[in-house]
Formats: sequence, C-alpha cells, structure tokens
Amino acid sequence: MINSMALEEKVGQIFIVAFRKGKLSQPLKVLSSSAKQQIQKFNPGGVILFSENIDTISQTRKLIQDMQEISKIPMFIAVDEEGGRISRIGNNEKMHSTKIPSAYTIGLANDSVLAYQAGKILGAELSALGFNMNFAPVADVNTNPDNPVIGDRAFGSDPYKVAAMVQEMTRGMQEHNVCTVLKHFPGHGDTSYDSHLGQVVINHDIERLRQIELIPFEKGILSGADGVMTAHIMLPNITDDNLPATLSDEILTGLLRNKLKHQKLIITDAMEMKAISNYWSSSEAAVMAFKAGADIILMPDSLDKAYNGILEAVKNGEITEERLNESLRRILTVKLERNILENKESPVDPEEVLGKQEHLDIVERIKQKAGE
Repeated sequence: MINSMALEEKVGQIFIVAFRKGKLSQPLKVLSSSAKQQIQKFNPGGVILFSENIDTISQTRKLIQDMQEISKIPMFIAVDEEGGRISRIGNNEKMHSTKIPSAYTIGLANDSVLAYQAGKILGAELSALGFNMNFAPVADVNTNPDNPVIGDRAFGSDPYKVAAMVQEMTRGMQEHNVCTVLKHFPGHGDTSYDSHLGQVVINHDIERLRQIELIPFEKGILSGADGVMTAHIMLPNITDDNLPATLSDEILTGLLRNKLKHQKLIITDAMEMKAISNYWSSSEAAVMAFKAGADIILMPDSLDKAYNGILEAVKNGEITEERLNESLRRILTVKLERNILENKESPVDPEEVLGKQEHLDIVERIKQKAGE
C-alpha cells in the first residue's frame, strides 16, 4: 500500500480531524458537503466525533458509514469515551448506551476482572456503532487534589492500581477491535493547571516519573495498547529543549519509543489546545510534533496549514520520506490488525448491543464493589 501511495496521500494519513460544526455553526450530524470535500481533498487517516456529532444510534452509524464510504483508505473513527463525565455517547440519553462509571469508581472497585469487563462493554458498544478507536483509558496517576483536568478521570493515586486497571481495560476493549489510546503521556496527573488554556509546567525529575507516572503507561504498552496520546506539558527537569512533551524528541522518541519500547502509534493530544496554538502556528506545531516522534497529529488548529506544513517539510527534506513511511507503516499495520482496512459494517445491531442488560449488570457490580 505504501509503495502505491502518492506523497499527498501519505501526508493525509497522519492526521485525525474533527468536524464539530457545519457551515452555519450548527452541530454536524450528517455528512456535509464541506466535510466531504475535506475528506476527499486531504485523505485524513481518521476522524474524531464529539457530542455535537452524536444524536441517535441510526444517525451516528450513518454518519460514520458515509464518512468511511467516501474515504479512499478506511479511517480511524475515534471518540473520547472514558466513562464518567467524559462520555460522548454515554451521556446522551437517546443513545441508551451503558453508562460506564468514572475511572475513579472503577479504581475504587479495584477488581481487575470488572475493569476488563468494562473495557469489553466499551469495545462492544463502540464497535457496534462503527467506532474503531477510543481515546481511553486515562493512564494518569491522580496525585494532585487540585488537578483541574484529571481528577475522577484517573483510576486513583496508586500507580500500581492504576496500571492494573489500565491493562485490563485495554485488553477488554481491543478484543472488540477498538484501538485503545493511553493518555496523557508522560502523565498529566500532577498538574494544577489545564493545558486546554495555556502552558503547564511539571517540575518532576525522571526518577519521580519512573516511580509513579510511567508505571501505568509501561503496563498498558505491555498489554498491547495500540496508541499512546501525548500531553502538552513541559518538563524542564527532564528535557533540555524547553518544549511541551508533544513537541519534544527527548520525551516522544527518547523516553516513549526507546526507553519504554512503545512500538505502536504515538498520537498528539488536540493541537488546537492553547498550550500549543498560543505559541506555534499549525504548520510549525505539526512539523515539530512529527519530527519529535509523533505518528498522528490530532485536530490541528488549521488542517490546511498543518497538512501543507508537513508536505512542504517532506518536499524540502526537513522530514525524510523514509521517516514518513515509518509512521505510515505503523498506522496501516494497526488498521490491518484491527480489520479497519476491510471496512466491513458491524454485523451486530447496535440497538440490541447498547445498554443491554448484561452490560448494565456489570456496571451495577462495579458500583456495589466501589461502595457507591
């Protein structure tokens, strides 16, 4: 496949994009002509759907099918479905899906079998709708009570407990061919500021990271997680480059690829977040993240500028085509392993899978065990 692809097609594969709103700023629930044009023009490797895109079961399934149909290479269809408050599907009553408890509740239950079953529920329900990638589980260790972004999204403050839950949820989800993406590397659990709003600095040294933050990521990688998402946090006591982890070669290639031996996908957190977009243009940020070791650029502030920035960097030799092909090989290998390239419709009826009794019973057990 790689050998038969034009350079422009190769560059498109490294982007996952969002189409939250249509032309008149209304939520995009059907494939609009402008979204269609963008998919056909840029050939993105994936699309992420948000609450704005998700209304009913039949509408969501059709939107996904329509997007896949016009895409030359079948796409990652991603979502943030962590359970708890970050649940684009679970928090929509019309979807009647199983409401997975927050990671904190699953952590309180502290039962790896139940964590595995929660992962299986997510995998079964997401894949029935046509999703094949979930930006979950959160592998952050919640060590800062003032944390504005993580809190109950983490399984707890004990790195070994978090690691066990991460491992099992990963296993359960991927059994249904839904790629899991561990986040936010190398650990967003000890921040007291939100990287959606601006720069976040963490002053830990590498020893502290090894003892706490990295443990869940290491275990998740060992259990075969398809992806790891980067955090836009600065770690001045670990890197010399004064850059957020997303743009840092020392973090992405040095630590994640070489030390932790993560062979699969490295995906940036949303590049439109202020910790990135306030300081770098879409084009600069995309090129820097890719050169640092990222395979997939998520939600650039401007797809056009980010895409052309990468294309230009390959054409002028700043990024070698060999390096581009490395990421492409990882992307297409995951798509192959998860049967995404076949682009077959799910054989199960989502109406019957979402929120079925067996799933609800497992959630009940998790809550009971957590004492909720």
